[in-house]
Amino acid sequence: MADVLSDAEKLNVAKGFLLASPPGEVRDVSKDVAKLLPRGLLSDTALRGILHTYNVENSLPVQIPNEDESKRLVVCQEGEVDVGHYLDTHGRKVWGFDHVTQEILAQDVQDASARFTSSLEPLPGRGGAAVFATDSTITIVLSTERVSLRNFWSGRWKSKWTLTNVSPDAATLAGRIDLHVHYFEDGNLQLQSHKDVAPVPVTGESLAQAVLAVLRAEEHVVHSNLEDMYINMTEETFKEMRRVMPVTQTKMEWNLYAHRTAKDLSRK
Repeated sequence: MADVLSDAEKLNVAKGFLLASPPGEVRDVSKDVAKLLPRGLLSDTALRGILHTYNVENSLPVQIPNEDESKRLVVCQEGEVDVGHYLDTHGRKVWGFDHVTQEILAQDVQDASARFTSSLEPLPGRGGAAVFATDSTITIVLSTERVSLRNFWSGRWKSKWTLTNVSPDAATLAGRIDLHVHYFEDGNLQLQSHKDVAPVPVTGESLAQAVLAVLRAEEHVVHSNLEDMYINMTEETFKEMRRVMPVTQTKMEWNLYAHRTAKDLSRK
């Protein structure tokens, strides 16, 4: 039987699998996908291009060499100097980055905005925070991953915020929060969710602290909504999933003697 898909179509399907990879698992997925394709179809160039898209779209937080876990480079579009170099707004350096190994390669010195970055430093470790400024906007990118594949789970929480109409003590803030969780012990469950935050005015003598307060409040809302969802899932959702009537459209007869009578009659 002739192949239904062309090589280009097969590569596009493979790209879809790779871009949908759960946190911390894209390299394992790429190895498995390569085995399903004709030899050489997923070339190094093609793989690097796909993983570049994956890493940037997911604002990958990467450990910076010789730094503690709270100092991480955020690989994102806003910090991209070119496809292999990214700006670290904390250390004010440009780092070389390999999209396949997801490792930092080299560094260079680059100036960066410190005003908002210093306010973000108290955020939890093992995540990345970066601030990028242009003439008209300030973009804040937050990203963290927790990966424990030996315990069959991984997760990512990332958010991107944009400040417009910025003055010394006021601005307009809008953003989006995304999360992706994978649990695969004795099964394969994934949760993907997002929340868009509509533009809101932010004011205060310390604008950076006022912005940080809004970020914390919005992320707390997402946490609370998830907790409510799981409580509701136990009490209501699973109940709604049960069939009102069996497939036979006949209610279950719970009287044990009725079943015994039917069994006895079938023997005669």
